[in-house]
Order: sequence, then structure tokens, then C-alpha cells
Amino acid sequence: MPFLADLSDRFKKARCCPPPPAVQNVTATPGGGSGEIVVTWDPLPPAANIAFYRVYERKDIGTYWLLGIVTDAATGLLSPGRVGLVDAADFWPWPTAGVAQRCYVVTAVSDHGLEGPMSTEVCG
Repeated sequence: MPFLADLSDRFKKARCCPPPPAVQNVTATPGGGSGEIVVTWDPLPPAANIAFYRVYERKDIGTYWLLGIVTDAATGLLSPGRVGLVDAADFWPWPTAGVAQRCYVVTAVSDHGLEGPMSTEVCG
């Protein structure tokens, strides 16, 4: 009955806590000179109980690829007081070299495992 126990646990999490709010002030700027894009955002307040953030890159209309998972430990590494990562152009699984711009959204995942809504899409 592990499936039923897992399902019951998911319902308890959904009832106990709302998902985190949308991540705000996401930016995507050029960086490094070799096609890198620096994606940064404002961290959510501690009361939101965020475990980590997910950064997705848009590959086509309505299609997003999980680019990375970022924790609050990365706060300030790329920009003071902001969380972020650096995305470099690649060729797998979709080629991005020569693409005029790349677009990103960020979500927050609570310590209860609930993922919040996608941020506004930004392109760089």
C-alpha cells in the first residue's frame, strides 16, 4: 500500500499549506561574452518556507526545459541580494547556438514539496 500512503501524504500537504507565491523581479541579462545569460530574481521571504527554486528555459511555445535547481545559498553570488544562475549556450537536447534570445521562467518549491506558479517570462 505504499501508493496509498504516498497519495494520502500528498493530500495532507495540499491541505496544510498553500503553494509559494510567484517569484518576482526575474531578469535575464547577457554575461561573460560567450553567449551566457545571467538569470536573477529576488528571493522570497523566509515566511514562504522555500526549499529551492526551479529555473526553466523555454524551448518552444508551451514547452519548458528544467535548466536548474537553485537554493538560497546562491543569494548574492551573481548580484547583491538576488538569487540566480548562469546559462551557457549549448547544443543538447536542443541547439541554442545562434539563437537570438533565450527565455526563462522561475518557480519556487516549498519545503512541503509544493511548486508555486511560474514567474513572468523574461528573455535575454
